[in-house]
Amino acid sequence: MASILILGSFLAGSLLSILLPLGLLIALVIWQGRAIVRVPRDPASGAVHAAAATDLEGQPGAGEGAPQSPQA
Repeated sequence: MASILILGSFLAGSLLSILLPLGLLIALVIWQGRAIVRVPRDPASGAVHAAAATDLEGQPGAGEGAPQSPQA
């Protein structure tokens, strides 16, 4: 009877040692596939909400030296 318990433990351990890495591999492949699908083909079309560098930093040359008069 004791040999059945030992064999059962060995079988459970061997199944876990093969199924856990395979499950992790499958999960990573699915995650990577979904991440690739989310990336837009044209980077410009995916960044319509992004601000330009001048919008974030203000006008080029702003804050350097004396204030300039507005040109009309």
